[in-house]
Amino acid sequence: MINNKMKIENLEDKVIDLQNVLMSNYIILDELWSYHPSNENFINPVKSYDEMKLVIKSLEDELRDIQEQIHQFNSLN
Repeated sequence: MINNKMKIENLEDKVIDLQNVLMSNYIILDELWSYHPSNENFINPVKSYDEMKLVIKSLEDELRDIQEQIHQFNSLN
């Protein structure tokens, strides 16, 4: 009886573990769908990467300009 109870608990633990792994894989699958060519809202990762690099460059340039202005104003005081 105890042996069967332990086996059931063991199997139930395995079920929970497998359900957790399955859920994780569904989340990953859902994320990957964004990049799948069959998706009508397909995200091209290469294009998105290049676009993000341009946005970052622009932000860095703006930040540098503002920091230079601050430095210039501080120099006047």
